[in-house]
Amino acid sequence: MLNQKTYSIHPFEIIHAPSKSLFEVNAGSDGAEYILISYKAERQSTSSDEPLFVDEHKDPTHITYRVTLTQPMMLYEIADRMLETRQQEGPAVPLQLKASFYQWVYHMVEQYYLQSPVVKTASPVELVIQTLEYLLQNYAKSHTLDSLAGVMGRSPGHLSNCFKQVLNRGPIDCLIRLRMQKAYKLLAETKLPLRVIASSIGYQDAYYFSNAFKKYSGISPQMYRKQIKEEDVISLEGRNHIVGFPDPCYIPSYDNDNYYQYLDGGSEDMLRNIKRVPITLLMAFGLLLSACSGGSSVHTGSAAGDGSTAQSEATAGEASNSNENNTNQNNQATKRIVNTSMGEVEVPASPQRVVTDFFLGHILALNVKPVGSNGLFMQNPYLEGQVSGIEDVSDNLEAITGLNPDLIVTGDAQSYEAYSKIAPTVYLDNSAPVRDQVKELGVMLGKEAEASAWLVEFEKNLASAKERLSGIIKEGETATVFAGGIVKNITLYGNAYTGRGIHGELGIPMNDNVQREIDPKVGWATISSEIVETYAGDRVFMAVDAKAESFNYASDPVWGTLDAVKNNELYEIDGYKFYFSDPISVMGQIQDIVDMMEERALQNSKK
Repeated sequence: MLNQKTYSIHPFEIIHAPSKSLFEVNAGSDGAEYILISYKAERQSTSSDEPLFVDEHKDPTHITYRVTLTQPMMLYEIADRMLETRQQEGPAVPLQLKASFYQWVYHMVEQYYLQSPVVKTASPVELVIQTLEYLLQNYAKSHTLDSLAGVMGRSPGHLSNCFKQVLNRGPIDCLIRLRMQKAYKLLAETKLPLRVIASSIGYQDAYYFSNAFKKYSGISPQMYRKQIKEEDVISLEGRNHIVGFPDPCYIPSYDNDNYYQYLDGGSEDMLRNIKRVPITLLMAFGLLLSACSGGSSVHTGSAAGDGSTAQSEATAGEASNSNENNTNQNNQATKRIVNTSMGEVEVPASPQRVVTDFFLGHILALNVKPVGSNGLFMQNPYLEGQVSGIEDVSDNLEAITGLNPDLIVTGDAQSYEAYSKIAPTVYLDNSAPVRDQVKELGVMLGKEAEASAWLVEFEKNLASAKERLSGIIKEGETATVFAGGIVKNITLYGNAYTGRGIHGELGIPMNDNVQREIDPKVGWATISSEIVETYAGDRVFMAVDAKAESFNYASDPVWGTLDAVKNNELYEIDGYKFYFSDPISVMGQIQDIVDMMEERALQNSKK
């Protein structure tokens, strides 16, 4: 955890933090090795009275970011060299250490600049337009849903869902329609053999093209060419419904409601979206129907359908992906658009296969069981008995993809784009207040009712907890939250981290010096244990490693002098349990504190 945000770290990855940052490392049951490098960077002074603002691109020394190393061994070797140099003695050691450090910083910053920036997700309409424009230029190439999604930088499911929302059909169906429009034109206006036409529009051979054409239009290419020859080819009347509208038969104004009647089916929501797609693209793909067409026997078999007929004649890869796409669409017929800090995202109305990194407890609180999550959060004691069947995927992209998620919920902005290529992904600030997180997740998951119910229950339980404490804590009494035990330098918390439940939710007042000294935006401070008396309240909560340590505070020359210790009002709490900030954990922490204080009050009353 770094400054109230949790990061899952990969091997050979660097997290950079500015000065006065607080970090906590949880290595899990397997343990971990890491290198901590501290340095001081001074900004250039300014002669004016105006503040010197930090440009995140030009000044990466005063911001938080993470770097996935492309050349990890080089930086590792430099760091190892610095460690060896530091252990040596001699007048040249500081200079050697500084030279190695500058070299290390240079390569680290270089790789920071080489990282791809986090980009916001395009709206469904924008993504559809971009894809149609790409297909218009590349329709003769071989495409599958997977390969097309890769070109557009999205997951197959996300791309397909956007097309379904905007055009009521999949991208491969649109590709087939475009190819057929090209085929109509070539058959009518040229004498090219079928094998040449087939090759020019992306089909394997003349036989395959003929079958695809007949499935789509209802007649063979030869029959279509014969009908065109028998007609007056100067007149467009006999083929209006295939090659496009004559000028009087469509209205190119997006603001005219009559435009609706010329669109190829769909709901009112879809019609509102499709009106944002340029008419030239819709016409090129055969997605506009003529209201003025004649009664020719030639017809487009899939024009008003769901695209299944046309898709059945795609290449083997196209058909496979299209059928899979249709199945996915049937399972998730209803979609919603949610607004996030990363932009608008289309999500399932009722997601069934959710994967999350940081928000396991939040999602479980809304009665949704994810299929995958980060193993660190699955070890949360407050979630015991609720995580069976959830797969530990950490942030392994292959493992996440293997779960076939229909929604990913992440608190990692750096990984957002990569996740978005797997499935619809929503980003949530993992440092936001827990109530806001629950409300936002309720919208994202389609669980607004569950979120409201949880908030009501939370406030009810919180009020009950405060009522229980009202007979224990006297007016004017304060509490202080420390972490570390009897050590030289100790961490002091305000209304954040381990102090959030005690001060923030239960409202137990802080010691005046704590409130005065700790910056609320930082939420913590490191002090010498020699001055703990200045900050200790009437009650002290000490976060420790409950499984490995406990301290005899009464016998310590400093801690033994505190009123909280003398009055048996120092409580050791499990720092690991208080590490988690999801709604289930926060409620559990509140209950633990109240239970502990009630039990201690009972003990003290018997003395």
